[in-house]
Amino acid sequence: MKNNIYNSFIDEIQDIGLDLEDFQNITTYLLENGVICREDTAKEEKYYDLFLRLESIIKDYLNLINITVVHDEDLLSIRLYSPGSSYPDSYDDEDVRSSMFLSLSSEESAYLLALAILYNQKFNEGEVEDDTSVEVLLDEFNTALATYLSYTANENKSIRDEALRTLKKLKVIKFAKGVFEDEDKPLIIRPYIKQIILPDMLRPFLEDKTAEINTDIESVKEVNEESIEEQGNMNEV
Repeated sequence: MKNNIYNSFIDEIQDIGLDLEDFQNITTYLLENGVICREDTAKEEKYYDLFLRLESIIKDYLNLINITVVHDEDLLSIRLYSPGSSYPDSYDDEDVRSSMFLSLSSEESAYLLALAILYNQKFNEGEVEDDTSVEVLLDEFNTALATYLSYTANENKSIRDEALRTLKKLKVIKFAKGVFEDEDKPLIIRPYIKQIILPDMLRPFLEDKTAEINTDIESVKEVNEESIEEQGNMNEV
């Protein structure tokens, strides 16, 4: 029985002109890195093209261990999602704040959210590059952290740099070395961030801020109305 399953598996791979080593190389790379972006390196270009031929076999294989494989044909990328995590077309907004970043530090999670908010804003305003990435300055990034998350980047340079390296590995940013020391060096947010922070995930944070702004506006209106009323009373006197 075991041999029959194995032989059938090998036959499927060989039927498309590949061998077991091709399958092992790409699945090992995906499991170690979690993502493949065709444009990034010659190796990832090769593995992406191999994936196109092995897609159904790889998805079936990883599905056995509850790992979801999402192939983004627009961005020419493949990303793995661990059991229970949210991915495109699966998102449920219940308890989003506690379930999004199980494998990231608080620093990395805050950076990721702030960058996603900025990407969403710039994209909606049409401020995108030809490759649909967006550039943000350090001031914009720090302002987003403070405004939407009430968070300040860690003063420890090694912690900040490690957080950025993690996000770079996830393919969501490109950054110049020393970006925190030079305000003129931009952070480049890549469109792949939409594969991790889905648009609906941002809603609770944006709604909280909108509600806060509306509260502030109402407070200002009340103060103005009181001032007008007081001024009218003074004029009557």
